Amino acid sequence: MHAEIENLQYSIKRKHVFKYKPMFSESFKTDLTDNQIIPLILEVFDKLEWIVVFTDKKSIEAKRKNSFNKPTEKITVTKSNSGQIKVHSKTIDTHFWDVGRNSLRTGLFIAVFKKLATEYKASGKIIELTTEYENHTNWADYEIPPILPKPKPSKKPNLTLTLLGGILISIIIGLTVGFLTQTFVYFIGVYELIIGLVIGYLFSNILKETNYVDYSRIQIMIGGIAIGVFLISLYTQYYIIITEERLLGITFFEFIKLRVESGLMIKTLNTGPLGLILSWILQITLPFFIAQSKVAINLMSYSIEKIPEKVMEYAVYLLENNKSESEIRAELSAKGWNKKEDQDNVFEAIGSINSFQLSNRE
Repeated sequence: MHAEIENLQYSIKRKHVFKYKPMFSESFKTDLTDNQIIPLILEVFDKLEWIVVFTDKKSIEAKRKNSFNKPTEKITVTKSNSGQIKVHSKTIDTHFWDVGRNSLRTGLFIAVFKKLATEYKASGKIIELTTEYENHTNWADYEIPPILPKPKPSKKPNLTLTLLGGILISIIIGLTVGFLTQTFVYFIGVYELIIGLVIGYLFSNILKETNYVDYSRIQIMIGGIAIGVFLISLYTQYYIIITEERLLGITFFEFIKLRVESGLMIKTLNTGPLGLILSWILQITLPFFIAQSKVAINLMSYSIEKIPEKVMEYAVYLLENNKSESEIRAELSAKGWNKKEDQDNVFEAIGSINSFQLSNRE
């Protein structure tokens, strides 16, 4: 942040807010013309180094990050037709006391906006800024490509290899977790987090190689992998115990019964059978939800990677010009993308981009 902006920040009086998810709003009036306001808002966010996460014709949202690159506040600036501008800041990283940071963000934004409005009007830069913004939003500088890159060859989805890959993941992780649990210290929550991330990473790569994208079935398979990891881990612990203690007469089911009767010990506290059963449920469900989330993100990224940049840019251009789905398909077909599957991939990629943008706004 420039020294000049830092000086403005020091001059702003903070107003502390005490409430769940603190927020603060204030409004001001500007004499800029309606079409000049949004471009200048974007310029202010750029000067303040706040990351824009959403924009439309009436409002812009940005997130302010600290020195650790962690979002601290989300700032929403909305304009009305009368030249009234509302600045709203909401705390992201704390819950009950904002230490006056929200009022600091709104106050700083207003101060910088007014400063730039005065300077840019005097120098004529506001006209240049507005023209540049309008050219960008209207795609004035965009050149329609005469031909598009050809679709990347796609493999036929292979369910069999996907299932085999899932089984292999269950076996490898289950054996590893069972050995570590029995040999070293088990940390509730930590192991589950790591298991979920590893399942998500490995299974995502398998799905990419097998080109399998039926997400409803993928969710079922992730659940099966999580259960498989748990059962194989438990059996590995059983095998280690009966081998080391020479308890060869005890079956796996008898081992389970003894474990349940003994309950779960947390340091010196015995939580009983209920505590053990709840911990087992956690060992299945937590990795499942973590892996499911990671796989969903990776599949969306993969759907975007499959589409050449020029094709994606052209499809977005058509969308921005209010073309219908059938019209977009016709335009893509005319430029070599005539297979319905390839066209579906383009729309899937656009949907993934929208999902990432929506997630980034939260």
